[in-house]
Amino acid sequence: MKYLRIKLIKKMGKCPHNVGDEWTLPYALMRPEGLCNDAHYAMTPYLSMAASGGQSWEEDGVWRIHCPSKTGVIFEITPINEKNHKWPEDSSWAKKR
Repeated sequence: MKYLRIKLIKKMGKCPHNVGDEWTLPYALMRPEGLCNDAHYAMTPYLSMAASGGQSWEEDGVWRIHCPSKTGVIFEITPINEKNHKWPEDSSWAKKR
């Protein structure tokens, strides 16, 4: 499975996150600390596909997902490498950078 980088690339309207906020995660289905539940819920299917090597519909291969708010934000999901994962003992791996 691939590690993933989630990065906020565009912000419209109200949102607790800011452009440039970034999270790196090894487990697609675990919500990184600090990422709001709604954004994670909207991204979950795409996180799973990106982590397993699925192809984005974007020409550059990067996934861009809009949060469910009508104005919301756009997150970019990028696979960053491949590793064999072990289940973490705690959630310290998911802290916001």
